[in-house]
Amino acid sequence: MNNRESIHLTVAAASPPRHRGRAARPPVGRQCGTALVMALVILLVLTILGISAMDTGSLQAVMARNTQDTHRAFEAAESGLSRAMNTAGSFDLYNPVTNDFDFGSGTYKAKATVTTEFLAFSPPKRGSGYSAINFDSANFDQKSTGEVAATSAKTALHQGVSQIVNKSE
Repeated sequence: MNNRESIHLTVAAASPPRHRGRAARPPVGRQCGTALVMALVILLVLTILGISAMDTGSLQAVMARNTQDTHRAFEAAESGLSRAMNTAGSFDLYNPVTNDFDFGSGTYKAKATVTTEFLAFSPPKRGSGYSAINFDSANFDQKSTGEVAATSAKTALHQGVSQIVNKSE
């Protein structure tokens, strides 16, 4: 036997035995359970994704509720301004006037607080049909705060109002 043949035989003897073209499996005592560990890691990742998706869903529900309550407070503030315009005694030249209005019931209950305060006199707008000689325009500031009873949602609105009055002598 020459040198080449002995090397070839040594390499062939060192390789693991083959069965039908596949490498032999390691004995049962040497298996590590890698597939089980990987399956558990993947299950853990999927569980974390599921929990975060549930948290995101509940957060979106809370955000939608807050948006609804903010809109409800805004509507209450606007309705308060409208009611104050139609309430007798809301415009006083000497003292601020505060009106409270309630809207809705139950979980939809809201309230508006409207404060009307006199600012100053000015001439009537040109083209209004009122003479600046005989009439003044009394300018008021109205502040309406709408609040939803069930939550702490609040909205504040300001509105300027002018009322034509006889000129004081």
